[in-house]
Amino acid sequence: MNYRYIVVEGAIGSGKSELSRRLAKHFSALHLTENPDKNPFLAQFYANASNHGLATELYFLMRRAESVETINSEDDLGGIIVADFLLEKDQIFVPVVLNDQEQTLFWEIKRKTLPQYPVPDLVVYLQTAADNNRKRLQKRGDGVVNLFPQGYLGQIHDEYSRFFHLYQNAPLLIVNADELDLNGNEEHFRLLLNAMTELQGSRNYLNLSE
Repeated sequence: MNYRYIVVEGAIGSGKSELSRRLAKHFSALHLTENPDKNPFLAQFYANASNHGLATELYFLMRRAESVETINSEDDLGGIIVADFLLEKDQIFVPVVLNDQEQTLFWEIKRKTLPQYPVPDLVVYLQTAADNNRKRLQKRGDGVVNLFPQGYLGQIHDEYSRFFHLYQNAPLLIVNADELDLNGNEEHFRLLLNAMTELQGSRNYLNLSE
């Protein structure tokens, strides 16, 4: 296993941030996080999605452009990066958040802002049920689950499933994160590391029952 750039992805509440942090520590890697809470438009988007979606997505786009510079610089230094977001994840959120005209503008800006971006050596996709994601968010106790617009979490979950069903840009490990406790169970975490080591082909699966 010689991964230099690993991405952990999953729908909201899947545990991707915690797992990416743990993998970064394990590999002594740079942990690259999206920090959505720092988006100054996000609270306004949750309150009025139709009026603040474009600003929200453009802010994320600018931060991802900065991340490209970080990834390339770390690669030049021979370091390892573990990120909790995929640079193409706007393909998941934009169809839900923006209307047709806004989407056209967003993709035009992206083509000029990010004409090229680095491809991960491995993407770990945490596959979960939407109800379980909501339960995880509720357990956090910070009320974040109540911020999302009606139906938003379900739509985003469906878009994640669609996107990764078609995803072919990088080697993909699809992990059943409802069966596996990757952040709290050491044995499960070791199963993940073994699966990452033994990957064959471009699409692999990790289930506890196998």
